[in-house]
Amino acid sequence: MKAMTWRKFNMVLIGNLFIGIAVALLRISALGTDPFSTLNLGISGFLGISFGVYQLIFNPLLLGVVFIYYRNLIGIGTIVNMVGIGFISDFIVFGYNFFFDDMSILAIRIVMMAVAVIFASLGVALYITPNLGISPYDALAFVVEKVSKNKIPFPIARITTDILCVAIGFSFGAIVGVATVILAFFTGPLIQFFRKYVAEPMLAYEKAPAVAVSLK
Repeated sequence: MKAMTWRKFNMVLIGNLFIGIAVALLRISALGTDPFSTLNLGISGFLGISFGVYQLIFNPLLLGVVFIYYRNLIGIGTIVNMVGIGFISDFIVFGYNFFFDDMSILAIRIVMMAVAVIFASLGVALYITPNLGISPYDALAFVVEKVSKNKIPFPIARITTDILCVAIGFSFGAIVGVATVILAFFTGPLIQFFRKYVAEPMLAYEKAPAVAVSLK
């Protein structure tokens, strides 16, 4: 776990905010949610409890697995994600339903879905790159990569866990739509893209030495 700086901490906060907004947009668009949310929405709906509360119950179980195999991935970012995402999503969805009617215009729903896919992937990249801890679910792909001794790379591991979540969530009645399929197959590669071209350059900028400028 690396030392925490304000830039890294802000990346964790902004990244998780983006993820919470993305999950809310996916729920509102009704075109399917990300794989982990599909799992949680399916089971929470079956049990009759809120999405946010269920995530607080389920995440510690996954955290135990991560603690056994890859405890270095646990940190402040883990807590922020476990506590924040579900309730950020619930808050936005509640506010939307309070002020607006049901979303029925397909074009707007598709735009919301596209924005959500970008926000979700960018959000994950931003909050995992500072190495201040990641969510138990996001850590699973890294656990699989480590346990397999790098025979299963991160993108493939992420796709596998995503597909498994979709299958379980669907079996419990969760909505599986085009957004679910897109996120299941493309989240891993998109996260890698945003880590390379957005998140890592942000950290590199933080580490860059100051350049003295002489005014004559």
